Amino acid sequence: MSVVKAQEQRRVPAYVLVGFLGSGKTTVLSQLIEWCVNAGLKPGLIINEFGDISIDGEEVRQVGLQMTELTSGCVCCTASGDMTQALIEMASRPDVDLIFLEATGLADPADMLDELTEFFLWQCVEVGGIISVVDSKRFVELSEDNELARRQVAYADVLVMNKCDLITQEWRDALADTLPILAPYAKIFAAREGLPEEGVEALLVHALAIGRERHQPAPADDHEQQMHVTPAEHSHHDHHDHDEHDHDHAHGQAHESIHTVSFPLDQPLDRNRFEQLLESLPNTVYRAKGFVSFVGKKATFLFQYFPGYIHIRAFPLHDRSLQRGVFIGQHLEKAWLAEQLDACRETTAPTAAQPGNA
Repeated sequence: MSVVKAQEQRRVPAYVLVGFLGSGKTTVLSQLIEWCVNAGLKPGLIINEFGDISIDGEEVRQVGLQMTELTSGCVCCTASGDMTQALIEMASRPDVDLIFLEATGLADPADMLDELTEFFLWQCVEVGGIISVVDSKRFVELSEDNELARRQVAYADVLVMNKCDLITQEWRDALADTLPILAPYAKIFAAREGLPEEGVEALLVHALAIGRERHQPAPADDHEQQMHVTPAEHSHHDHHDHDEHDHDHAHGQAHESIHTVSFPLDQPLDRNRFEQLLESLPNTVYRAKGFVSFVGKKATFLFQYFPGYIHIRAFPLHDRSLQRGVFIGQHLEKAWLAEQLDACRETTAPTAAQPGNA
């Protein structure tokens, strides 16, 4: 079985990546893109972000690759129609061999399944199984009090157990025993720095096989049912339909409590003070990322943050208007964040108590 089917058939394979904030979806996506380019394939990218600018889109942008950015909301709810249309439009491009859709870290795959199994979408797009990226270091902690993090595992067909290089073998073994409890039918691919240990091709081939099993065309004489579900697929996903009303309510509440705020960072910051700010962020900030410049440096830098992790590296940003910082979390204190960022521009920065600690 190959990753890409014959060109004349024009049912373009599409792979959907989900995973909680900071799990490493973009790092995994970069590895998938690199493999495709080296294999002579032309991937099309659809990047969804829970905010008004696409940081991840800039990080994976490559010359010659087609890319669509969805920043009007989460594809599992407010932007679901945009997702379907983007997939159809990307599949119609003659220079696209396969598609990668990176959903926002707040996307619920249960809500995406209906959109991804529409018959008119199946006619031109061959949707593979849903690939969920798991932060091996933080998943146990997240899953204890975050229903969405658990659902992103439970509704996945393929699990990428990312960041295995950051955990011990004992922790890895324990996680490999725990994940099948939540997702007993999902195949697990251990990964280091986003690269599956079994190889990218093995992951893509398996995900596509799951998608082909799910999306079976109905018999020609069946006018009422346009698509049927195989017995194997039903046994995998029959739990997806329960408590739909309660889930919609809970997911809506999750989106109401998790906010995104962004700030322009068009003036150079003091790097030490900025790193101290990231280190002092309250645990209600799940994710921060963006582009920033520092005093005394000509380069632009990409910064990535989630609790316990900060990474800053030079980045060749061509559009300086994108120098912004994006913060995602629960009940964010925008005024406090703005004050702290302003302090990073000053020679002597005042020390402000974190929200709720005053």
